[in-house]
Amino acid sequence: MKTLRAMLVAGCLLAFSPLALAETVNLTNSAEGASKEAGVAAVKQKLQAACTERKGTPDAASFEIVFEKTSANPDVPKPYYVDGKMKCTLPG
Repeated sequence: MKTLRAMLVAGCLLAFSPLALAETVNLTNSAEGASKEAGVAAVKQKLQAACTERKGTPDAASFEIVFEKTSANPDVPKPYYVDGKMKCTLPG
């Protein structure tokens, strides 16, 4: 019986913890560009647009490149592929 009560109390504490009520989400997206800088700028722009579409506030300082790849084919118009992620604070 004590174990059941302890589990219920722990469950209630977890339910009301700040992590359970957090309004910050991580958004991910990808983009291509003619140069590395253009690819990074494009993915940042996509992430910020996705956040503002959800009526959130993007955290530009949290932007992080997750993956990047350069195409070896010289005929590709946008040879730089970039995956990125950014935190977005959504309204409560």
